[in-house]
Amino acid sequence: MRKYRDAEVALIAVRQDGLALRDVPGELKTEEVCLAAVREYGLALEFVPKERKTPEVCLEAVRKDGRALKFVPARMKTEAICLEAVRQTGRALKIVPERLKTPAVCLEAVRRRGLSLLDVPVSLRSEEVCTAAVRQHPGAMMYVPGRRRDAVRAAMAQKTAADAE
Repeated sequence: MRKYRDAEVALIAVRQDGLALRDVPGELKTEEVCLAAVREYGLALEFVPKERKTPEVCLEAVRKDGRALKFVPARMKTEAICLEAVRQTGRALKIVPERLKTPAVCLEAVRRRGLSLLDVPVSLRSEEVCTAAVRQHPGAMMYVPGRRRDAVRAAMAQKTAADAE
């Protein structure tokens, strides 16, 4: 474990390896150092002191790695931050709070990873969301509610026919 003596050295270290933030003493974890760390390694957000977890730092972290959403304070979790997280990886939908699983967030998640349909609340599994999920990964069909399956199959067949032309 390294100890950093000043913010300049800490900044150089986290720009090379964001995870180095865990070894930076609290008094050297400036906003600049924390921001540089999460830009290099999103999951370094875990080691950002709560007073430094600003909307900008949290947004940069989830842009780098959507899984960093789990380290974003609840009060800062917004639809916009959740949308950025699922844009980075559809797997992040698993850690989006239920109240923030909006149609837009769910649609973006399944466009990135069709199998994330499993984490979409059944009430939000619209024809559009289900079709996007199956287009991205045909195996997502197993998570399509029965009442939507025929419509999704028809949409997939229509797209296949259009692609063939």
